[in-house]
Amino acid sequence: MTRSLLLSPHPAALYKVPVLPPHPDRLAETLAQLPRLRERAGPGPFAMPGAGSADARIDLKLLLWRTLGALHARGTPAAHERFAATGGEHLLAGTVRDGVARGVKVALEEAISLCEPRRDDAPAPMAARLPERELKKTRDVAVASGGARVRWTRKAGLLLVDRDHDVHAERCIVFEDRTDTGTLDGFAPREGERPRLFDPAFLHPTHVEHGKERDLLLLEGRLGRGAQGHACALALEGRKGEPFVRLSVTIDNRHVDHRLRMRVYGVPEDMVAGHGMPLLDERVTHAHGTYLAATLVRACGTLGAGGEAVAVPEAQCLTTIRREFLLGPSC
Repeated sequence: MTRSLLLSPHPAALYKVPVLPPHPDRLAETLAQLPRLRERAGPGPFAMPGAGSADARIDLKLLLWRTLGALHARGTPAAHERFAATGGEHLLAGTVRDGVARGVKVALEEAISLCEPRRDDAPAPMAARLPERELKKTRDVAVASGGARVRWTRKAGLLLVDRDHDVHAERCIVFEDRTDTGTLDGFAPREGERPRLFDPAFLHPTHVEHGKERDLLLLEGRLGRGAQGHACALALEGRKGEPFVRLSVTIDNRHVDHRLRMRVYGVPEDMVAGHGMPLLDERVTHAHGTYLAATLVRACGTLGAGGEAVAVPEAQCLTTIRREFLLGPSC
């Protein structure tokens, strides 16, 4: 099996003491300490966050994307000024201590609040909804956009079809969960442990509607059984004026020290996109083909900084995380 990162390669082992000293952002316990630490540290050079830090603190990265979107669409001078005061790429890399992460989140929320008020989207037009008594018997639902379509079945999970682009991807979405023994700088699997795989075929439809303007399917349930399962909800929306199907994945994370990813099979890279974050963390080639992977949750309670292992319990992300994707041509 070979792996290649679409962002940057994951480290081969756990955190190692860097030759260069860590950036002062990573040593601060609160934002208030940063000016003093930066002045004392001087101009550097400093060790950069590890290659695997791209998937650390997903909740902070999602808030960062929402902030950038708000600034672009309705930013005010005060909002841009508040965002600029947040500080550099090291803070926003997600590999910082809990107190600093809390300060960054507050700053981003304040920047959003200083933007112009958002205009609410127009309500969706009324559409034919499947009665609740029929949902329990539903075994096959198609969601069509103006181009691509996704079909969910209890037998085969999710199928993506786009005839204009010659795409027919069966079981195109599978979820993967693995124990994480690394640090925020990089994921490290538990030696000898195989990933747990979950198919959305085992989720249950809770809402189905078809109309002239859009189709909508909501699936809910758990990925995995018992205490090790994850509460999960998928929303598939096809708008007739768009060539792609919108996929929203919501995970209620209640587990620590693990990484939950979404595998994408049989779909060309230009036919799947992350709406809000870079989608693809990794391309994996194995005996049966190739798949793309997107991190949904990376819960890890340790930060390597200054040659020490620092506890960061809030980086376990024990919260609800929602990620959005586009399946089909989106450019």
